[in-house]
Amino acid sequence: MPADPITHISLNLGPSLGGEGFLVGLRVVLADRNGNEVYVRTLNEREPDDGKGITLKVGDRLIYPEGSLRITLKDVDKYAQVGPDGYAPITNTVWTWLQIPPRESNTFLHYVLALARRLDQAHALYDLVMQDLDSSQEGAGILGRNHAFKALSDSESMCLALSRAVRMIVNAADKVGVTTSVPSGLQTIEEAATAIRDAFEHIDERALGAARRETPADALSIFDQGDLVSRHVLSYAGHSLNLPVDVLPHLVEARQFLYDAIKARGDTKILRSQVDFGATTEDFGISPGDHQAADVP
Repeated sequence: MPADPITHISLNLGPSLGGEGFLVGLRVVLADRNGNEVYVRTLNEREPDDGKGITLKVGDRLIYPEGSLRITLKDVDKYAQVGPDGYAPITNTVWTWLQIPPRESNTFLHYVLALARRLDQAHALYDLVMQDLDSSQEGAGILGRNHAFKALSDSESMCLALSRAVRMIVNAADKVGVTTSVPSGLQTIEEAATAIRDAFEHIDERALGAARRETPADALSIFDQGDLVSRHVLSYAGHSLNLPVDVLPHLVEARQFLYDAIKARGDTKILRSQVDFGATTEDFGISPGDHQAADVP
């Protein structure tokens, strides 16, 4: 017999409880009782949670009727931890949501997953850049420059991820039919992000003063990044990106765009098949706080 009332169910990619196959935990409540058959469902939208669990008796059988398990995108995204700067990683949210039936086409899945990884990578690199910029102020001379050059190196990779992510967002409607409007703020930084990205990516050519559109003097300006340390600004040939002003807020904005783009295709999924654990409570072997496991086909 469970020592505590049952309050949650976990959805898993496979029959095992927890581990790598765990997808999401859902709050469940009593729907009905019929003899030893105990019918369970998830909370309805906006239904207040009274915090009560489901107490089982010897011989009871847990049954989740067809359509009784409702999963929302919000249920999945709550596992993403928002950092102090307001950004929360989104790749795991996207991947988890797209594993739950009904599944999207492979083209949409691959596109939004790639975009999510770009955004999370850009933010992770942004964090590293800001940490090293702070550290560069604490050390004198060569010690401070160690951190400054590391910040510049990570800035290059950050610009690559940021530029590609912005381009994927701008092209998402044409490529995979996303209907969510592209935030105007992202469009304002697209040109600067692309120009700086191109310069970093082809820095061997810029070192020789070569560029497709810019003059030799402009091409060489990619090596003049003194403002990165002093003002947290990347610049190239008249373009600039202020990291705290232009990069971080637009990463948060881009994450919201991706969340909304997925939500627009349906933010609630209902498991259509009945889940019957097929065992009486004598066979559960549940420890306090454990969840029941349902296998997502």
